[in-house]
Amino acid sequence: MAWNTGKSILGTGTGTKDDAEREADAIFTAAFIGMTLFQNAKRKGLTWRVDMEPNTDPVGPKMPDRNARTADDRRSMKTLNDVCSKVNQVVRTKLNVDAGGVTWGLTPTFDRGGMICAGEGAKGEYTQVNPAYAKTAYVYLTAPQQTSNNKQRAQEMYIGRGAYCGLVIDKDGNAVAAMSTICTALNEHTAGVGNRWRPAADAAVRTAQYGVGGAGDATWGIIGNVALQTILQQQGMRFFPQRNGAPIPLNKTTDVVGYTHGMIRCIYETVRIGQGTAFEMSIGTDTFKLASCLSCSSFMMANGVDASSSHLGRGESWAPYYSAESHNPCHVPDKVAIATAIAQCNAKYAEFMHKCLTDGAQAMNASLTWVENNRKPALAALLEKLKTSTAVNTVARDLYLDAMTYHKNDAQRLNDALVYGAGARRFCNETYDWIQNRPTDERTKGTWETWVNPLTDEQVKALHTAPASLVNKYMIKVWSPNRDDSCALEYSLLNAEGKEAQKGKLSQGANEKNGPVEISVGTAEFTVAATGNVEKWKIKFAGGRDYASIKLNQNTAVGFGDRYSYKITKA
Repeated sequence: MAWNTGKSILGTGTGTKDDAEREADAIFTAAFIGMTLFQNAKRKGLTWRVDMEPNTDPVGPKMPDRNARTADDRRSMKTLNDVCSKVNQVVRTKLNVDAGGVTWGLTPTFDRGGMICAGEGAKGEYTQVNPAYAKTAYVYLTAPQQTSNNKQRAQEMYIGRGAYCGLVIDKDGNAVAAMSTICTALNEHTAGVGNRWRPAADAAVRTAQYGVGGAGDATWGIIGNVALQTILQQQGMRFFPQRNGAPIPLNKTTDVVGYTHGMIRCIYETVRIGQGTAFEMSIGTDTFKLASCLSCSSFMMANGVDASSSHLGRGESWAPYYSAESHNPCHVPDKVAIATAIAQCNAKYAEFMHKCLTDGAQAMNASLTWVENNRKPALAALLEKLKTSTAVNTVARDLYLDAMTYHKNDAQRLNDALVYGAGARRFCNETYDWIQNRPTDERTKGTWETWVNPLTDEQVKALHTAPASLVNKYMIKVWSPNRDDSCALEYSLLNAEGKEAQKGKLSQGANEKNGPVEISVGTAEFTVAATGNVEKWKIKFAGGRDYASIKLNQNTAVGFGDRYSYKITKA
């Protein structure tokens, strides 16, 4: 199917950046209202709650102290409180009752090893988890445990911005899988991708999102900019599709980029194995929310496992799986093939998004004075487009995914799309405090007026400090005064128990200068448990008959006629 290559998702206006933004806002808002209606029905009229994380930004020029964090929190709280009033007006008008809708609260307090749970069963299981084990898992997943390869964290988790690691716990309580966020390049030939939006090369929205200098190079949907994609790989994110074990370069003329989060990958895995529960842990030193993004939450709702906490943050270019290539299954055998699991989960998600967008857009249309004037054309276009949507196609799902490629804070999308209009229902005003569930006045202040950020500067600094590694990393360096020698020597390491722990071949490096002499160099890295003693290990190089004990920081001759020298140092 040929993709939509217009300048905006729904084709309103003249294709300006503002047109594209308003359309994305309208689509997201309709989806969120639909999810709220779904949750209200599921809870038999009770409100649904979304959460906000207090500011944990690093102490620095942009956020110098606790007072600055408090001011930022208060702004966010007022936005979220206004969102609740506006959404509740739309929802309660749709239901014709002064009950239901959405409230807001605070995310669970971050603790290393704390987890987001998928479904009530997972919540119960999490109460049985030993906190000490969970903290150890956090350190293992965050700290480098293995040597790097091609400037990537080898076989490890993504630990950068928005780093969430999905975990699968089997029916016996064993952690059997760990999966972090991956990046996938999608195009018109990707199976099951549907009809997506890839803005025209000259679309104003590209320049707005990636800047004048970056728009021409950026593949639509990438987070940040082109340079950041290399950093994401260095932080452990895997890119797909791949060829011969390496990512196929992004194609800005054919591709749209999507990011699949760890929790979602683990939900597919629980369907594949037919058992277990999915969890998600914030890892790294940049992400501390114990709450699922709204996009992950929507997928979880569709598949019958609500998130233990949901937040209105940023789900930039969020996407489901389309291919089994990027899946790394655990040892538990198939209940169904992973391709079947993907098809089943995605079908439920498409059906769910059809209902949410249809219900939400109709509810907005019934409260039109509460829809921001400039977004009314986008709503009208959305309603028209949804006439082609059914429970068994992907029209609504794809519209939502397209909206997420326009990067913007989710709470701000809602607050921009809705306004205070005529005929306000009970409590749907600018002064009602939805976290405290009470009116405010001059004597009773709103939470957004009295709140103080709970974290000291020292606590924030501690959050952004990497945990001590469970391993120590060491560097082997071999050199020869003969610049024509190859130092790509094979080597073998024995651990303290006398068992072979690692073998391989040194990487031939560029020649180095040692005074007037040019020398040939080879290097390799290896790791030893932090509790271990590397000087109880032994090493042997190709051509040598015996293993030699490791002596740190000591030059040692090796090879026929002492042709080579080597030194082992802590990296």
